[in-house]
Amino acid sequence: MVAEALDGVARWDPLLHFIDTLDADGALSRAERVDLGLPLAGVPFLIKARTPAGSPIVTRLLAAGAIPLGTSTRARPDAVSQTFGWNGSEYTRNPWDLSRSSGGSSAGAAAAVAAGVVPLATGGDSAGSLRIPASFCGVVGLKGTAGRVPRADGRALAGLTIGGFIGTTLEDVALATSLVSGPDRLDPSALPHWPVPTVAGPESWRVAYRSALGLIQNDPAVNGVVRGSLAVPSIGVQDVALDWLPVDSAWLTLRDLDAGLPVEPSALQAAVQVRRHNSTALADLFSSVDALITPTTPRVAHGYDQHEQNIVVGDLCWGFNITGHPAVSVPVGLLDGLPVGAQVVAPHGREDVALAVAARLMMPISPPG
Repeated sequence: MVAEALDGVARWDPLLHFIDTLDADGALSRAERVDLGLPLAGVPFLIKARTPAGSPIVTRLLAAGAIPLGTSTRARPDAVSQTFGWNGSEYTRNPWDLSRSSGGSSAGAAAAVAAGVVPLATGGDSAGSLRIPASFCGVVGLKGTAGRVPRADGRALAGLTIGGFIGTTLEDVALATSLVSGPDRLDPSALPHWPVPTVAGPESWRVAYRSALGLIQNDPAVNGVVRGSLAVPSIGVQDVALDWLPVDSAWLTLRDLDAGLPVEPSALQAAVQVRRHNSTALADLFSSVDALITPTTPRVAHGYDQHEQNIVVGDLCWGFNITGHPAVSVPVGLLDGLPVGAQVVAPHGREDVALAVAARLMMPISPPG
């Protein structure tokens, strides 16, 4: 499996530019010595570039037998927008259309998974950085409940960033998330170990649908694809109110707090109030429905070098980093030959619900060629 994955790197990376660093010899050496009784024995994966050394998300995958090929691309540091990847000389491209971005900041992860090079890659999600690239590339991206995956630097003040996975299937990302979950000496406040859920559930699910959550209006065609994916017998769309406040200012304030930058007390108070209000609004919503569904992004993948003009692509995602709810993006169709993703949001701690509902919507797709 590792040799095949390295062949895939040799074939596709010159076109897609998803590799940040490659350790082919190290990967093959690990593969020769792997314990075949481990749950991920020999499964090749990529680590998101600039992941801190000793991160539990990596050490626990290694302990489960997975084999790292190297690191995957992400956006340049300090970029205004993170919806692109950069390997130092080239932008990461989308396997569906080389003129398009693969999203970000977990850009290389999504491109490599969509191209079939690896079945799984690690990522991090502060404002949609797992879900956006998964949507752009037509694969699965899961952001768990805040605290689901332990962090190398422990609990952050604002808690926006959640480690997680981009993968080919819901089962893959669920298994990987379970294996890396649970408290760690570096993050003892992480949530308890999360057993692998069965991607199943009742015969029907009650869901609410929103085409927009902030000031950005979706491309009507994207909305049409996602809304159409709900027309299945097991999904019942309910007309339920959601009293949602815009989150852009709150997210920026909380991001600065996590980065150790100066934050005005009044701005922090306002951000905390947005978090409280929207968390309560979601609690009220989930008292009537099982899940909330939105498009993952307002539009399909933008040009690979047009990221600064497209910072709005996270408008449907970043609110759930503020509230800490689990959310998963799955492909539900194509628009003009590009993938469209649906985002399924569930109550705190109910990744199993998000995955089960997403399984009813997901349409597995593969890029041409």
